[in-house]
Amino acid sequence: MDWICTAVSWLDNNSAAVMAIATVVIAYASVVSSRFVCLEKKIERANRMPILTFADERTDDHRSLYVKNVGYGPALNIVRNIIEPGDLLQTRPQDPLLLGSLAPSERVYAYAATLPPNSSVAIVDDPRFHAVVEYDDVLDGHYEFVYQGRTHSKPERITKRKMPPNQARRA
Repeated sequence: MDWICTAVSWLDNNSAAVMAIATVVIAYASVVSSRFVCLEKKIERANRMPILTFADERTDDHRSLYVKNVGYGPALNIVRNIIEPGDLLQTRPQDPLLLGSLAPSERVYAYAATLPPNSSVAIVDDPRFHAVVEYDDVLDGHYEFVYQGRTHSKPERITKRKMPPNQARRA
């Protein structure tokens, strides 16, 4: 019982130190909880974010290129723009094309290319192939991904679309 009286007496004599320690503990707990809230928001955004990629398919004398949603949320107002790809595709430059919307795991036809005879090279394997795709998510966020040099960029959030859907050529 004597140690309790000693502890109470010490706390009474050092109340400023106790308050300082309590303030530090509360501040640390606030920082930790705000980090958890930020992490939860990132996880929530990832759970509803559409992620688009290209899929290539050979049919007879041409290759078809598809845009596929491999994310967890729907992609809205998809517009693709293919930059002059070079000799492999033997076509003229493409105008921006409105592809519509895609639910998760759906794909939509985006491009066809005539191939040279006996060619087995996929459209996306041509190092000169360069395409840009812009789309929206359900919370009106705008995203863009670039395919160039056989690699996809991560979907990047953009503030304003460069290729508005209402100005794209319709299929």
